[in-house]
Amino acid sequence: MLKGNVVVIEDDEITGILIKRIFEREFKFNFVLFRNGLEGLEYIQNNSPSLIILDIMLPGKNGFEILKELRESEAHKNTKIILLSAKSNSSDIERGFDLSADEYITKPFQQQEFVVRIRKLMRAS
Repeated sequence: MLKGNVVVIEDDEITGILIKRIFEREFKFNFVLFRNGLEGLEYIQNNSPSLIILDIMLPGKNGFEILKELRESEAHKNTKIILLSAKSNSSDIERGFDLSADEYITKPFQQQEFVVRIRKLMRAS
């Protein structure tokens, strides 16, 4: 079972609860959830998560801005980051990967696929 610390920044309450349940069932990650981009970013800057799951459309600061800032930071440039978004057009996905996201998952997502992608990403680290 994979272990570590995960920070999820997701403003949709139902999606946040779903992700939390998946992590409780499938992984031994310490789980922290934020609904605001600025609050989540502040937490990440003061901690060292193994994985960040980041919505794009967030209050405070959007996911693309957070991703860019983290990748420019020496402390977090290699942290595993998954973008999770309802934005499914190719330009958004391309932008996410151009900003060095490790994975891009569109909502709504299939739970088992979500788990498989996280396992694959974390084993690669």
